[in-house]
Formats: sequence, structure tokens, C-alpha cells
Amino acid sequence: MIWKTFFLILIPSIAFAQDFEIEAKSLASDLKSSLMKNLSERITKDGIQEAIPFCQLNVMPIAKKAAGDRINKFEFGRTSHKLRNELNSPQSWIGPYLKEFQGRLKSEIKKEFLIHKLPDGKQVYIEPLYVQAQCLLCHGDNISENVKKKIDKLY
Repeated sequence: MIWKTFFLILIPSIAFAQDFEIEAKSLASDLKSSLMKNLSERITKDGIQEAIPFCQLNVMPIAKKAAGDRINKFEFGRTSHKLRNELNSPQSWIGPYLKEFQGRLKSEIKKEFLIHKLPDGKQVYIEPLYVQAQCLLCHGDNISENVKKKIDKLY
């Protein structure tokens, strides 16, 4: 499976001790599974075209719900080399990571996650997001014309 150069980024809002990696990895897992579950349910219920605006409008609320009480401990976001939403533009420090992973197969990547240290000393948990089959319905190279029109209208 090719990785499409998406990253999930978790930045602690508070100082963490040694449990940072454990808690960040757990939160990343919960965020990904919650989003995929909600998106799958929406696609099944309403079809792919109606799932597009649902995804656009509900990614952050779904993430906040999945985060639960951890919401106050982390800032989180996502970025990519190929954006639809300018609010997800990568900060300069993440550029080299995007280039390192771009277009590589999951089997070629030896790192489950990365830790980056910001100038202020905060650690950042960065996890690549691998494209699943249902992701390709909107993020693939061969999306339907109707889906493309809906995406173009929203973004």
C-alpha cells in the first residue's frame, strides 16, 4: 500500500513526562479508528458523494470526541504534500518528513511514528497515515467524475 504523504500530528499542550509517546500513540490510534468508523458508516448509509461534505465538516468534531479528556493535553492536526484545505498547510519543519515518506510503500517504511523536537522544547508526535481502499474513493488518482465535482465544489 502506498503512503500518500499524510501525517497525523500531535503536539502536547502541557508538559509530559516519559509517557508522551505512549499516550500520543494511543490517541493517534483512537483518532484514526474513530474517523474510519464514522466515514464507513456514512458511506454505507448515504453513499460516497454525501460522505464528502460529512468528512469535510466533521473531521475535527469526530477527532475531539475520540480524544475525550485528552483533548486538553494535545493539539492535533494533519497535513500532506497535496492539500485540499489550506488550514492543513504544513509548517516548514515538517517538509523534510513529507519528502522522506512521499510515494513510498508501507513495507518500505521502518518507522511507525516520528518524534520531532520544536525549538521551544516541545516534542511532536508524527504518524504517517496510510491510504486504505475506501480513502481512494476521494483521494485516489481515478475518482469518479461526480465525486471530483463534489470535491471541487467544496474545496
